[in-house]
This record gives sequence, C-alpha cells and structure tokens, in this order.
Amino acid sequence: MNKLEAIYTEEINCQDCYKCIRHCPVKAIKIENHSASIIHDDCIFCGKCVSVCPAGAKKLRNDTQIARFLLKQSKPVAISLAPSYISSFSNYTKQQLICALKKLGFDIVSETAIGAEILSANIDSWIPEQKPGMYISSCCPSVVSLINKYYPDFNKKIVPFKTPAQIHASFLRETYGDIHVIFAGPCIAKKNELKYPDNDLDLALSFNELDELLESNGLSPDFIVAEGNEKFEPVEAKNGIMYPVDGGMIYASSLKLNDSKVQFMSFSGLDNITSILNNPINTFNDKVFFEFMACQGGCINGPCASNDQSLAQSRILISHNYHQNIGEPVEIKFHKDITLDYNFIKPVVKKKYHDVQIRSVLKDINKNSEEDELNCGGCGYYTCRQFATAILDGKAEPQMCVSYMRNMAQNKASVLLQKMPYGFVIVNEDMKIVESNKLFARICGKDALLAYDALPGLEGADISKITNFSRLFKNLLESGNDVIEKQIHFDRNVLHISVFTIQKHKQVCAIVENPDMGNINRDDLIGMMQKVIRDNMATAQKVAGLLGENASDTESAINKILDSYCGGNYQERYVY
Repeated sequence: MNKLEAIYTEEINCQDCYKCIRHCPVKAIKIENHSASIIHDDCIFCGKCVSVCPAGAKKLRNDTQIARFLLKQSKPVAISLAPSYISSFSNYTKQQLICALKKLGFDIVSETAIGAEILSANIDSWIPEQKPGMYISSCCPSVVSLINKYYPDFNKKIVPFKTPAQIHASFLRETYGDIHVIFAGPCIAKKNELKYPDNDLDLALSFNELDELLESNGLSPDFIVAEGNEKFEPVEAKNGIMYPVDGGMIYASSLKLNDSKVQFMSFSGLDNITSILNNPINTFNDKVFFEFMACQGGCINGPCASNDQSLAQSRILISHNYHQNIGEPVEIKFHKDITLDYNFIKPVVKKKYHDVQIRSVLKDINKNSEEDELNCGGCGYYTCRQFATAILDGKAEPQMCVSYMRNMAQNKASVLLQKMPYGFVIVNEDMKIVESNKLFARICGKDALLAYDALPGLEGADISKITNFSRLFKNLLESGNDVIEKQIHFDRNVLHISVFTIQKHKQVCAIVENPDMGNINRDDLIGMMQKVIRDNMATAQKVAGLLGENASDTESAINKILDSYCGGNYQERYVY
C-alpha cells in the first residue's frame, strides 16, 4: 500500500506564504528551510491546508493506482459509497452511477449509510443505559482526532463505536465473505481511518479520485445507459441517507421522539466545536448527545466533494433523496462487535516555556515590549507569543515575522543608501521627499544639509525647496516615462542626474552623481535600486495584507549591490 501520509507537501511548490498555518486549526505545520511540512502526529486531517494552499503544494495522497490494482484481482471488490454521493455526483442518476461503478470493475455497490443505520441502532440502545452527561458522536474522524489529541479530557465522552464506514466494511465482509472493500467519500480523514485497529477497509478514495477513475475509463454520464433495475446491495439505506448533513444523524435516531431525557444537538465547523470544548458544559443532569462534524454544514461540504454547487443545493439533494427512500428500514442482520476505544490516538504533548524564554525569542525578532507585539497574524499564528512558542518548539523560523524581515530589509537598505557614493532621493506624486541619503543633502548645499540633520532622510520635505532641478521629478511623474538622464550645472558643479520611475505617476527616484566621485556603472545600479525599492514596497504591502511572505529577494539584491560597489567593506569605505 501507499506509504505516503494522507496529506503531504511538495516542497518545490511551497511558496512561503504561511496560509496553511493561518488556516490550520491545530497549527500542525512545521516551517523548515522556508518550506511548510505537516506534522502528521499532530494533524487531524481536516484538509484545510489542502483547500487553501494557493500553490497546490499541499497534496492529498492519490490512491487511484491501488484501486486499479485491487479491481484487477480475482477477489471480488465492494465499494462503500458515502451518502453524500448524491450531491457530489449529481450529474449521474442513481442508476447511472451504480452502472458506471459496475463497469469500472466493482462487483458490489453498497451505501455507507447502511453502516450509519447500524450505528444509530446501537447508540439508541446504548444511551438509555448511560448516566446523565455529555456524549459525542464518533462519526467524524477529524473530530475524534481533535478531541483525543488536543482535548483528551473529553476522550471518554466519545461514544465507543466505530464509524459508519468501518461498520459498513465489516457488514459487507460478513455478508459476502472474502472480499476487498473500498470506501469512497468527500473526506480526507477517512484515509487515516485505515490505521484504525480491527479495520476492515482496504482503501479509502476521495470523491475526486473516484471521479478520476470514472473519467479515465470513459464512464461519464453522457455515455452510461442504465437498464433501470440497478440497486444498491444488499439492501438500500433509509434514514442513514441524512448522515452527511449537519443534524442528519438525529434523523436516523429513534430516541429523538421516544426519549425526552436525551437532548440531541448538532454543531458543524471546527471553530464552533472548539468553542464548545473550550468552555465548561453544564448538562443540568440530562443526557446530551452532540453530533460534531468538522466541515461546516457536514460531509456535503467535505474537502474532496467533487462538485461546485452551493451548500444549500447539496443539502436539498440529500433531503430529496431521503424523502424518496423514506420508509421502514429493512432489518439488517449483523453480528460483529462494533465497539472501539479511541485511546490508540495519543494526545499531543505541549511543552511549557517560562516567560523568560518567550521574551528572549521575542527580543530576537525586535519585539522588545508589548507595544512591539503587533499580533498581525502574518506568520500564521494568532499572536506574537504563540509565534515565539512555535519557534521554541522548532515549528517556526524568525524569518516568518514580516515586520522583523521588513525592518531588516529597511535597515540594510538604509546602510546602502547612506554609504553609496551617489546622492539618492525618492519623491512622491506630491513632490514630497520620501527618503534620501546624506550625500544628496550635501550635494544640494548647506541649507539642505542642515535640514537633513533636523529631519533625517528629509522625509516630508518639499523637493522644490531643496533643489533647483525639481522640474525633472515633476516631468517624470506627469509623463510616467521610465527614466530621464540630464547633466546640469549646480553650485559650480556639473552633476549627472538619473531620474527613474518606481511607480508610474506615483513615485520616482533620482541618483545624483558628481563626476569627480569616480566611474561606476550607473545602469546596473539603477536596475538594482529599482528592485530594492520595489521589493521593500512589496514587503510593506504584504505586512498590511498579512500575507507573511519574506523579503529574501530584497536582501539578496541589497547584498549584491553592497558586495559589488563597496568591496564587502561598506561600513568603513565611505565616511561623510
């Protein structure tokens, strides 16, 4: 079988955006060498990282090759089809889909909802015998992992039964004997269920993978003519059909009508679930059964649901299928024990650090006080202290802090601007100076130099009051051209001025050269300076947008300039 974990990272595609960290509900991501890998022992396999990764670097393990292999063996193969198939494969009629799956090579096409009905029957007989308190459904493997790994105090609240998919696989083996069983559904965490003890599933496919198999064999609905007598085997499900929607498990329970001492509640979405688990629950001496589903709205909104329809439309399709099949459930004969203790899923042990250790890490990333802790979320963590803890855990790198990298880039840029053998100035559309170096002020005369001492960088100063060649800046801002090259006489000197555009009609930059200062390749410098400024501007925009991308390109460009023009000794070569 495939040795890859259910979710993995293709490092070559990882873009350092930290979006997976921001969306991971348990922060089971490790950044190493600028690549985000999954900590599988900490992961709950909800699939958030796969859904949000903009570069497609987070991958779902593809098991279609294993499925093809099993389908070619002599042993019969059964497919356990999750009840949300009705929304994910809405372009097929039920008969067409059964026919297509048979043509694909499955000998038995059966509904996972049968396992759901067996589970409901067992819960209905088990809960009345229990003491008042809180009870949690075991159906969603992501929720089960969340509770066992991060809320172990609630471990005993999980009802001690297998999932519908596990139960259905056991049912099919008991019914048909020595067969292979492949599950297909919208859930990534089902692939992780293959590790469960006493597991009767051979393989778990996503609906996307099943769709891939059907398409690759030319089994699209346009080419399938069903005979009309295709049915799920060995019986068709009834109440279990509603399991994939938020609250659907309650439909399949007889206790909701017959036992007023049991309250049923349904919550979907990990934010809602963690909110409940994080706060004490008073059941007022009642039995309260919680149906928790990791995906908002239920399994119909799973990460591998192969459709683009709205949540409402998917729910309507499930409800319509339910009402078409409503009736007295067929008696299902099944004798295997379906109990399961989930203690095999071990809690995640969180290390505790002294405040001194956390403060030391924060100081290393220039956060010397609470005011410096922006809590912007750009690194993917909710607060700077959580980020510092992640660094101590070895899960994060200092370079993930955008404000830290921005400061580093700005500091290096400032060193470059102050030590380069050119006058340098940036001017905005209002003809105000954004930044300049001291040499520019010196070239412009004593008054400008005095102003520079009072206002470092001449930030906000009117360029027309600093120099008499301000018209060059105005001309370039108005025209939007790339560059203006001029030689002008200024204060008994002949200056060579290169004014170039950073943002059309918004920002321009000038390099002012006194020919007596030496001969340096001006074109190369202009190109690299444009890159430096643009990269620093981009970094600032990323901070505002909380994108968390680092400034490595800017750093590289600055270092290249320093090495090329200052011989690696830029701190001592030019002193003004």
